[in-house]
Amino acid sequence: MLLKIIAVLSALIPAILFVRSMLGRRPTKLGAAMREAKKQIDLAVTIFLVVVGCVVAFALGKIVWTWWAAT
Repeated sequence: MLLKIIAVLSALIPAILFVRSMLGRRPTKLGAAMREAKKQIDLAVTIFLVVVGCVVAFALGKIVWTWWAAT
């Protein structure tokens, strides 16, 4: 289930970035809101990458543990 969520999020991130690039510049009134949205998107990407790193580290740990216990 966690891997499905990661796959969906990894598919959505390029779509979000594409939509952002297609919309282009906004008027200055929305400039502050866009900067805040960019910060939030950057934070979401960072959290996503940390979660993926934790999943990979856990999977590698399980593989090493299984390999070590078998010998």
